Amino acid sequence: MIFEETRQILETRFFSGIPYDFEVFLEGRQNTQTTSGKDWVTMSIADAASTLNGYTKNSRKTSGTVRFNIYTKFGSGSKRAREIADRVNDVMSFTAGNDNIPNAGLMYVMAGSLRKMADDDSGYLNYIIDFAYDYHTS
Repeated sequence: MIFEETRQILETRFFSGIPYDFEVFLEGRQNTQTTSGKDWVTMSIADAASTLNGYTKNSRKTSGTVRFNIYTKFGSGSKRAREIADRVNDVMSFTAGNDNIPNAGLMYVMAGSLRKMADDDSGYLNYIIDFAYDYHTS
């Protein structure tokens, strides 16, 4: 159940954040690159298995990464990609919480780490912002 709780907390946080002026897709669901010329983002969760807490032995810790691929129209410059990264970071980067998911543990998400991946990925500039997280349950 840890994988499902993690997904629920992270997706709830992202989609209940601020309104977005770009399209959003979730990895693993049918996703075709937009042809509308709009900016778009793909969210994916790389989740690790959990381990027992060494001190109490009655709680578990799961660590992983949330990745957002950001695509902006090629030739528009990196400013728009960085603006989108700032908006995603404003929503995703938080110290603790469970976003009111019933029976969920405590999620700690660190600040985002941004890097450029490609200047021209089928007509789009591609940046990635990653967030490391730790999820604690008892």
